[in-house]
Amino acid sequence: MEVRESEVSSSRAVWFGPTGRPLFGWLHLPAQARAGVVLCRPVGFEALSSRRAYRSLAEQLACAGLVTLRFDYTGTGDSAGDTAEEVSIATWLSDITAAVDFVRQTGVSCVGLIGLRLGAMLAVKAATGSDIETLVLWDPCETGRGFLREQHLLAVAAGIAPERDPAAVEGVEVPALPLSEDLAAAIRALRLDDDLVGVSPKRLLVLTRADRALSASVQEKLATKNVEFGRATGQDRFIGVEPGAAVLPEQTLADIVSWQSRAFDGATAPMAGRAQPERSAKAIVARTADGRTIIERTVRIGAGNLFGIVTEPEDCETTRMPSVLFSNAGVLTHSGPARVWVEMARGWAALGVRALRVDLGGLGDSPTRPGRQSDQVYPVEAIEDLIDAARFVAPQDPAGVALVGLCSGGYHAIEGALVLDSRQAWVINPGLPLVPPELSEKGSTDPRRQTVRPLNSITRHLYADNLIVKLALATTPAAVWWVLYKLRLYPSSITGIEAVAQRGTEVLVACSEFEFSKFARRSGWTVRSLERSGTCHFEVVESMDHSLFNFTGRAALIKLFTAQVTEKLIPEFGRALDEEARKGGPTAG
Repeated sequence: MEVRESEVSSSRAVWFGPTGRPLFGWLHLPAQARAGVVLCRPVGFEALSSRRAYRSLAEQLACAGLVTLRFDYTGTGDSAGDTAEEVSIATWLSDITAAVDFVRQTGVSCVGLIGLRLGAMLAVKAATGSDIETLVLWDPCETGRGFLREQHLLAVAAGIAPERDPAAVEGVEVPALPLSEDLAAAIRALRLDDDLVGVSPKRLLVLTRADRALSASVQEKLATKNVEFGRATGQDRFIGVEPGAAVLPEQTLADIVSWQSRAFDGATAPMAGRAQPERSAKAIVARTADGRTIIERTVRIGAGNLFGIVTEPEDCETTRMPSVLFSNAGVLTHSGPARVWVEMARGWAALGVRALRVDLGGLGDSPTRPGRQSDQVYPVEAIEDLIDAARFVAPQDPAGVALVGLCSGGYHAIEGALVLDSRQAWVINPGLPLVPPELSEKGSTDPRRQTVRPLNSITRHLYADNLIVKLALATTPAAVWWVLYKLRLYPSSITGIEAVAQRGTEVLVACSEFEFSKFARRSGWTVRSLERSGTCHFEVVESMDHSLFNFTGRAALIKLFTAQVTEKLIPEFGRALDEEARKGGPTAG
C-alpha cells in the first residue's frame, strides 16, 4: 500500500551532518514516536528504481510510529560531494552514523537500519560495533565485485558501456553513478560474510529472493545471529529495471513495516516536549576555487506545493541574476539523470547563475494532484507546474529563464516556452512526437497543449501497440513521412520545436546520434530550415545515450550547455537589464 503524504504526521526536507559536507534527506515524523529507523539506499541505477519504494516505506514506517530518515549519501542525489573525486566507503559509513545521530535528536533512543542491495552491505558495516537495535537486510548483495559485475551488464544492455567478458570486468561502469578507481576498488573488496562477523543487533531480518539463495558462507555467519528470514517478493520487477517500469513491491514493504513495528514493540519515546533536530532550509554545498560559497535552499512552489531546490551564490537570495530551470526526466527526480542537474546547477552557480531543480506534480517529492496517480510523466498540468516554477525563480522576468529538459522534460520545456515567450530553451532528446495520455482517457487532446496536433482514428491506429506497425514506421522513408505529415495522418516530431522557434525562442536541441537520426529521417527538411533560420540549433553529442548515463556523453553535454550559459544566457541577461534601465523599469538588486 502506498501511503499519501497527508496521512503521515509530517515529512520535511532536511540538511544534516557535517557543516563542510552536508547531507540531504527527508525526515518523516509521526505524531507519537516509539523508535527510529534509517533507510540505507542502494546506489546507482538501483537507487533510481527504488526511489518510490523508499518514500512509500518511510511513510508507512512513520504511520507505524517510527521516526524515519531517508537520505542521499555523499556524492549522490542532493547531498554535497562528488563520487568521482572525494568519496570512500568510510565516507558513506560516516554518513549513516550521522543519519542515526540525527534521528536520535528527535528523542528516540532505539534506532534500526534498513538496507537494500549494496545499502544492506553498508548497513551491516555501519552497525558493526554500534548500538543499532534492529537490522533489515533486503535482498543484500553478497560481494561488491558481484554488484559491480551486475551493474556492468546493465550498462552493456542499455548500450552505455562497451561489452567485455563479464568474468574479467573489474567494474566502474555503474549506470547513473561515476566511480573513482579507489571507490570502485573499495566496493569490489566488500564481502557480506566477512562483515557479518562483527555485527550483533538485537533483531535481524534477512529478505532473500526465491531465485537467489544465500551462499553457504553467508548462511554460516547468520547461523550465529538472532536472525529471521523472509522473502523479498517482486524483486525482478523492481530492481534492475528501468525506473519508470519499476513495480512497487507492496508485499515486501508491508512485511518490513510489520516486522520492524513488532521489533520495537513496547519502545516509547513521545515527541511532545522533546527537542526537534537542528535543521536548516539551506546549506553550503560547494565552494569555488576562489573561496566563494554555493548554497542550496529548499522551496515550495505554487498551488501545487511543488518541491524544488534553488542553487545560487551565497547571500544572493534577493539578487536578480540569470536563471535556469530543470524539470523531471520521466519519473526521475529533480536531481536529474545520473545527478547531472545537480552538477550543472552547482557549476553554473559559480558563474553567477541561479538554478531551480523542481519536481513536477506527482513526481519525485512533489504531491500528487487529486484524481491523479503518482509517476505520471505527461499530464497536461505539468505544463502549468513548469510555468509556476519559472515565475517563482525569476518573478520579474520569467521569460528570461532558460528551460532545460530531457525527454518528457524537453516536451514540457517546449510547451512552457510557448506560454512564457521564453528567450531560451535547451532540450535533450525531447519526447516528441507526443500522444497525450488524455487521448485514450477522453478521446481528445487537452487544448492547453499547443504543440500537439489532434489525432484522427487512422493516426491512433498507427500508434497502436503493434510490433508490425512499429517495424513499418521504423523503416518508413523520408518522402513518405512528408506525405503523412501533410495529410495530418501522423504528427511531426519537429512541430513543437518549430512552433517555439518561430516565436523567437532560441532553441538548442542536443541529441544522441540515434535520436538525431530519427529527426533527420522523419523531418530532415524542417531541421535544415530551422538551422538556416538561426533560431534553432541541433547538436549531436557523441557517445551520449538517451538517459545521460554514459559518462563521456554526459561530460560533453555539460560542456555544451555551459558554453550556452557563458555565451548566451549571461550576456542576454545583461542586455535585458540594460533595456529595463533604459525604459526606467526594475533593475538588479
